[in-house]
Amino acid sequence: MNEMLYKTKDLYRLVISGVISVTELLTVWVTLLPVIFYQIDPQIVAIVVLARYFLWLRDNEVLTQRTMGRSCWQIAFPAISVAVCTAIFTAWMAMYALPASIGIAEEIRSAAVLRVRPSMLDEGVQNQVLPNVSISFERWRAADVIDGVMLTDDRKSGEHRFVIAKRGYFVETDGNYVLLLENGDSYTSPDNVGEVKHVSFDQFAIPLGPTADQVPGRRSGYYEADIGTLLNPPAEVRENRALWAAAVAEGHHRIVNPLRCIGCALLMLGILLPGRQGYIELNVRLVLAAALAFTENTASTIAFSAAQRDVGGAVFLYLLPGFSGGLGALLLYWGDMRRYRWSRWKDLVRAQRARNRMERERVTT
Repeated sequence: MNEMLYKTKDLYRLVISGVISVTELLTVWVTLLPVIFYQIDPQIVAIVVLARYFLWLRDNEVLTQRTMGRSCWQIAFPAISVAVCTAIFTAWMAMYALPASIGIAEEIRSAAVLRVRPSMLDEGVQNQVLPNVSISFERWRAADVIDGVMLTDDRKSGEHRFVIAKRGYFVETDGNYVLLLENGDSYTSPDNVGEVKHVSFDQFAIPLGPTADQVPGRRSGYYEADIGTLLNPPAEVRENRALWAAAVAEGHHRIVNPLRCIGCALLMLGILLPGRQGYIELNVRLVLAAALAFTENTASTIAFSAAQRDVGGAVFLYLLPGFSGGLGALLLYWGDMRRYRWSRWKDLVRAQRARNRMERERVTT
């Protein structure tokens, strides 16, 4: 939800100002869903498995299944099935839905930044209306009229322009606005020491929408790249070791996160299911499982950050789901073996008691 709500907070004001529509904001939210699912599905699996099996244990439903002769693996099968299905869903989101959808959100966000409406401007501060063009004014005289206008223009390389005007009017044409300045002066100076050109004007118009050559190019991020490009980036990316490591780490991260869904489920099951525990032990296991789930998530974040610093470090990301899943599977296996040994010992004791009873009866007769 942080991706959806907090990182799009800059768009809320644009919606209120009418720069973008509510439909465009909802489109941004929807196209960010693959990012959210891709990142939090392992935590969702851990929470769901932990909550569901804790309630089953508390209500003695697991005990009922044990009396029917079911093993730990058989009792854990529903959770493992859910984890596998979630892993497949997460893999689809990470490898296909994410690269296809994230670009739509970024296009809307980048285009919205370049749309300017008068209601977005604040008096007494610098307001950027175009790339390298900013405007400030003393006060609003009306809904589309401002007084005491000062404008700076650095669009032309090697030249700086400063404009002062007594009044400005916002005129809407075809959905875009033009700022019409009246009774002012324009000062143009080169970057190096040189003559300052001064021009007085009666009217001076400034479009508040960028032309085609003023729209800055948007660099595609790692989320928009497919997994093949990330694992085997082009030559221009390989020239920069930092970019290369970040791309490879993101590619492996898209494979590791689905595996973490299965690893987290096995770890939670391995802690909760083996053995017969009373109320206190059950709550202790619940706290331990929750702490390990939090630790696993934190370790994943740290490992991913470390992998982004070195190209060869991405392979160590696989240790996390391997360790979690391996430990959980080992605990489940140990629980079944312990139960089997206990049942076999009880059968031996019962058989011996029966033989002893028969021997006593024979001696008596």
